[in-house]
Amino acid sequence: MIAQFTVAGDGLAYDICIVGGGTVGLAIAAALENAKLRVCVLEAGGRWQTKRSQELYHGIVADPLVHPPVQNFRIRALGGSSRAWGGRCVPFDSIDFQKREWVCNSGWPITYETLLPYYRRAHEVIEVGSYDYDPTSALPGSRVELFEGVDGDLFRTRLERFSRPTNVWKRLSGLLRTSRHIHIWLNAAATGIRLAPNGRCVHHIDCVDLKGTKREVTACHYIVAAGGFETTRLLLASNDVMPAGIGNARDQLGRFYMAHLGGTVGALKLPNAQQAVAFGYERDAAGIYCRRRLSLTERAQREHCLLNQIFRTHLPDPADPSHNDPILSAMYLVKRTFLPKHLRGRLQHSMTLDEKLAHVQNVVSSPVRLGRFGLRWMANRTFARRKLPSIVLGPRANVVNLEFHSEQEPNPASRLTLVSERDRLGMPKLRVDWKTTSNDLQSIARAYRLLGWKLEKIGATISGFEPGHVIEMADKSGAMDGHHLGTTRMSASPTDGVVDAECRVHGLMNLHIAGGSVLATSSQANPTLTILALGLRLADRLRR
Repeated sequence: MIAQFTVAGDGLAYDICIVGGGTVGLAIAAALENAKLRVCVLEAGGRWQTKRSQELYHGIVADPLVHPPVQNFRIRALGGSSRAWGGRCVPFDSIDFQKREWVCNSGWPITYETLLPYYRRAHEVIEVGSYDYDPTSALPGSRVELFEGVDGDLFRTRLERFSRPTNVWKRLSGLLRTSRHIHIWLNAAATGIRLAPNGRCVHHIDCVDLKGTKREVTACHYIVAAGGFETTRLLLASNDVMPAGIGNARDQLGRFYMAHLGGTVGALKLPNAQQAVAFGYERDAAGIYCRRRLSLTERAQREHCLLNQIFRTHLPDPADPSHNDPILSAMYLVKRTFLPKHLRGRLQHSMTLDEKLAHVQNVVSSPVRLGRFGLRWMANRTFARRKLPSIVLGPRANVVNLEFHSEQEPNPASRLTLVSERDRLGMPKLRVDWKTTSNDLQSIARAYRLLGWKLEKIGATISGFEPGHVIEMADKSGAMDGHHLGTTRMSASPTDGVVDAECRVHGLMNLHIAGGSVLATSSQANPTLTILALGLRLADRLRR
């Protein structure tokens, strides 16, 4: 059942109450459907995103030069960020869960093997095919290595897989709409988690509807799955019984905020045109788009004290018209003109008249090539059910640009806090103070040095790999948009985290967290697949 919260009435009581109707909240609800439990999902938004609802996400960023506005890449509507994500799926590596002496505050109370069966189930939910990230078995008969001759003790080529991308509400709506056991309440904004006087369990959730009517929702178990920022904000603001906020007895709530570091840095030139680079997308036997990435081996990370990091081939900077490519210039001009401001990212820098004219000259220089590309793009992206994930162009003059994507070290000084200013629902706004460590930047530079050594061994000429340049560019790149991790981190003890190995808040019998905020480390991987696997594992535990 799905309905507006304005018609809910009073006396709302359930077995399980889920706060948040995004990717993981809806997946948990669907996983519980045949358990014959009464479940409700409190979705703060409606069926579609609205400007008025999005305003409730606004907050303060300590340094806007390195972190986007608080409301960016968040959607307050049914389906959450799955309505707009890119679909990239990659599991964490085994080493990500381990205690690493060279990575401060690393280590999980669970292992990769714990999550493996749930990774496989998560694949089914977001339609990403078989659980196979090895190019040898996933793409039989195709070349294995990203760069021939580089794989070995230090690097190995792995795959990233791409969802349709799946809108989780569309995927699960048939089941959830018709369920007799699940109620989805729209525009039901949770404003407080109210504990019993002894502080050992949740008594109810305070919730407000579009008309401002406040209601209490009670349940045996509660799951907060409102996204990394909003989950943390709700716990911090629920301070009537625990003055520092729920789960914050040891001052851990809101700390260890991680995103990812990433950007386009460095290039290589191969000695001859016959040296192939597997830069593009390929489809596996089930039609799933896959792409190669170059990963650091566990041995490389241990021997060289590196954070987890990967490399991908990438386009030249579209904003620089000296690339002389009509497709890149057209892409840049279209994005700069038509994309919503929060999606433009680095495209927002000022463009001179000469640069604009140079881009136009690139566009008109090859209308036939541009037209053919446009037709292919519409066929494979615009009108396709399973969409080509992005534009990929072959190397020009044998020059290949590189992109990195790196783990961030858990840092207690990188944190979310509340400010005195409140939104129209009376909730204090969030302040984001994202910080990097020296280890974050130095690790990226060392990884580039290792890769440069390997590339030169196969005869490539490298540029932009100098440590000082890499550190400068990585520092400027700022926080990767949309990855809000670590602020209710999983730990064996409340002294260094907020939730236990079962995603239950330390010291509380019936409050659980699902989402990126429980990740103890961030890995090199995009987080959606791991977040979903953890949520499905939590659903299994609550079924019992």
